[in-house]
Amino acid sequence: MIVPPVGLPQAMPEVAPLAVPELVVETFEAGGVSAERLQRAAVDALSAAKSQASAADAVADAIWTMDSTSIAVQTELSKTMLGVVLNPEAEKILRGAVIAAGGAGLKLQLLPGMAAQNGDSAKKIKPARAGSSGSAQARAMEHPVVQQAQRLFNAEIRNVIDLSEE
Repeated sequence: MIVPPVGLPQAMPEVAPLAVPELVVETFEAGGVSAERLQRAAVDALSAAKSQASAADAVADAIWTMDSTSIAVQTELSKTMLGVVLNPEAEKILRGAVIAAGGAGLKLQLLPGMAAQNGDSAKKIKPARAGSSGSAQARAMEHPVVQQAQRLFNAEIRNVIDLSEE
């Protein structure tokens, strides 16, 4: 029996790398229209309308889900505030934007925010807020370096300061 001298490393057996399955995220698209696209169109339309900034913010902060027949917009507003912020004028603009973006035939449901259950005050995770198209925030979110940093560090954009002179 041959014993290697003490202090010399022994050959390590090669270990095959682990196969890590890719994460597949499925989003429902009805006729090529995604909930994200409809949300962006609604936010843009409300932002462009006179005195609808609060409604645009509420729609931008909402969680949009859709199935083959309807779109549910889960806002953070209470039931009372939902009717005030998303007044009939804002709702008309919202529905028009959804139809114009390809969501014709889908039923739109505006839902109030849910109160914390069992006294749990944990914040829910919400998607990154999309800026209106052409805004500094929209340009920042579309920049390849920003997108790569978001993927690498699981980062989110909180504030964008536009330093360009207009």
